[in-house]
Amino acid sequence: FSMLWGGILSSQLLKAWGAHVTAVCSQDSSALVRSLGAEQIIDYKSENVEEQLKQLDLFDVILDNVGGSTENWAPKFLKPWSGAKYVTLVTPLLLNTDRLGIADGMLQTGITMVTKAMKHLCDGKHYRWSFFSPSGLSLDEITQLVDEGKIRPVIDEVFTFADVPKAFEKLERGHARGKTVISVIQGHKYSG
Repeated sequence: FSMLWGGILSSQLLKAWGAHVTAVCSQDSSALVRSLGAEQIIDYKSENVEEQLKQLDLFDVILDNVGGSTENWAPKFLKPWSGAKYVTLVTPLLLNTDRLGIADGMLQTGITMVTKAMKHLCDGKHYRWSFFSPSGLSLDEITQLVDEGKIRPVIDEVFTFADVPKAFEKLERGHARGKTVISVIQGHKYSG
């Protein structure tokens, strides 16, 4: 199956499961992303992403970890009437509950979810939100894939506990190439 994604771990996980992975990232990140298994790269900085995607075959799955306007154009690059899915990690739940309160926020979120799911289902595509919950079995599978070398943890930078404000500043700037780690052991520095 073919997959359009955004995310270091998701790329490796889907590759380990046999997906043909196309990644959306900047040219600066392309070497890292290719080394993690992406066969094709869409550079979101060079030109219109939609125009680049028109040159490719339609996808079975699109995993969106950015949100925003992506959900307006990305589903049209899914294979219709094939069970293809657009999955977003960005849900309206927190925004709606912050803005409207718990009851009204949950109601508005339910209406939004049903409306979007039905709209895309009419086009032969599935629209889904991904919610995470702890799973020992899933962590065991990921551990096995790490041990087999199919998933490689990528650490962008390690900060000491005293430098937590600097770590937050880095995260707020965005565009990390891996995880930002806080070392809570005095004097310990990651060497990996």
